[in-house]
Amino acid sequence: MVMASKKNRYTTQGNVAYKVEVEDKKKVKKVEKPKKNTNQNIKAKLKVLRFIVFMFGLTIFTLSRFVLIYNMNTELRDLKHQVKQIQKENENLQVSLAVRNNIKKIEKDAVNKYNMVNPKAEDVKFVDVKLLSSVEEKKVTAYKLFQKFVGFIH
Repeated sequence: MVMASKKNRYTTQGNVAYKVEVEDKKKVKKVEKPKKNTNQNIKAKLKVLRFIVFMFGLTIFTLSRFVLIYNMNTELRDLKHQVKQIQKENENLQVSLAVRNNIKKIEKDAVNKYNMVNPKAEDVKFVDVKLLSSVEEKKVTAYKLFQKFVGFIH
């Protein structure tokens, strides 16, 4: 039996890849786009910048209005709260006034503390008092006399 050596059985020596020949591609010159005018770029940037500034101003204005409205609402709430407190105080004062305005209690205090007496019918006298306006109407001024005199002439 003949045996072959296993040495170098599946090994190859060197490069087994195909040798690819690269053809020189024609160098294509890139067509350069004409440069835009820098003035147009600046104008476009200014336009965008103006828009951004306008939007910023608009948002600041809107937010300031919301803050103003919020402050007015808080003031309104505080004023309503104060009104409620004052109304409660007013009701309490009216109740205390009603207690003190009891005529029977006033009469009792007048009789006991100040020794006052209820008047009798024969002790009561009525006096006729003329109003000041009726007294003033009777006064005749020089101007009125002059008007009457002129009235007689015509």
